[in-house]
Amino acid sequence: MPAVISAMEPPRGGLGPLLARLRSQFSDSGDRAAGADPGAWRRSRPFCFAFVCAAFLLVNARSLSWGWLGLDDWRFLVINPHLGHGWDSVRWALTDVEYGRRWMPVLWLVACACGVPTAFKFHLLAFALGLLLSLLVTEIYGQGLRRAWVLPAALLFVLSPLRNEVFTWGMGFVYESVAILLCIAWLLRRSVLWSGFFVVLALLTYPMSAGGALAYVAAHRRRAAGWVVMAVLVALAAVEYRLRATLGVIPWHQRFDYLPMILPHYALNLFLPFATVPLFPSLPYPLLYVGAALVIAVAVVRPYAVACWILLFSPILAASVTEGFWFGARYCLIPSIAAYGWLVYEASRLRSRATLGLLWAVALAFCVLNLRDVGLSRGVGLCARVAEQEAALVGIDFNFLRDTRGQNFQAPAQAAPPPAR
Repeated sequence: MPAVISAMEPPRGGLGPLLARLRSQFSDSGDRAAGADPGAWRRSRPFCFAFVCAAFLLVNARSLSWGWLGLDDWRFLVINPHLGHGWDSVRWALTDVEYGRRWMPVLWLVACACGVPTAFKFHLLAFALGLLLSLLVTEIYGQGLRRAWVLPAALLFVLSPLRNEVFTWGMGFVYESVAILLCIAWLLRRSVLWSGFFVVLALLTYPMSAGGALAYVAAHRRRAAGWVVMAVLVALAAVEYRLRATLGVIPWHQRFDYLPMILPHYALNLFLPFATVPLFPSLPYPLLYVGAALVIAVAVVRPYAVACWILLFSPILAASVTEGFWFGARYCLIPSIAAYGWLVYEASRLRSRATLGLLWAVALAFCVLNLRDVGLSRGVGLCARVAEQEAALVGIDFNFLRDTRGQNFQAPAQAAPPPAR
């Protein structure tokens, strides 16, 4: 995950030094390599945390009054007959493989904490987890970056309109939980066992944690812990695909042409939020090629850092072959932690006040976009419309997927009758 922050210098001598650099992210040497001052960070931590909390509250507190936003909210929360039944729900969470089409015990246990599903409860859960994640990301940047660059790096992550799809969405708790567990794993990197434990918990939450698991395995490939995590990853992948094939939910269609487009898609959106989300990479869209040019240009200068970044996207790269989804902003939550850290690390090497000022300006622009609701209206709203178009190709009625802020969401069959004339 944040291994990219310190894995910036092109190592010499092939793959061995690269893996050694990855391993350094789980040891004390990673902090020193990034040029961070632990003493300076301890002094500035309270202020940075307070600033990040204020920024998070400013742009996300309004979501607590919203209703269901459609999409997965409806299928997995609103009409889920297994939630809200106390210990029976907990037992179901630990054993279910059919309703969620995967074995995701940690995910459902987090959902059980809300009891009977209501929009307010799950918005509050997503809000609280999003705030915790923002503080953990700030702590990671504080341990890996120079003091003056920590806060702008954290604000780029927290204030990006790409975060709206997670921080203000009922089902956002899924992606936040995975990211929180992987962040804790990195912060506990000095303990191989505890770090591996939280990586395994992330794997039991949602498959998008596979990139972080691969980074852990690469760092500990010569230890038993690394092989145990690899075994868990392979076993879960085999079980999941067997389940999904048995239940008939694997592929809408195979699209190998997605592969070269996914990384540019996310790379471009990091710098220009919602430039391509949620358009399918299979559609003609010139901006995607701008993203590809950015990735290629940076790879020439920092090939090993780009390789680490691609590793984080590996679960999405693999899933794109067999599943046609619209690459929503939620899927880049974890890679963006590493990507923004890497971006700011590279900028800090320039030792330029103008560059630092530019990062602050971008963070301010992100805040303005959030307050003007650009992220949500273009993200969730367009995402629902594109989902309808894609689903129409396979005969799925997604007409009930609508942006319904501020009101309780209902399916068409349960909608109120029109007023009498």
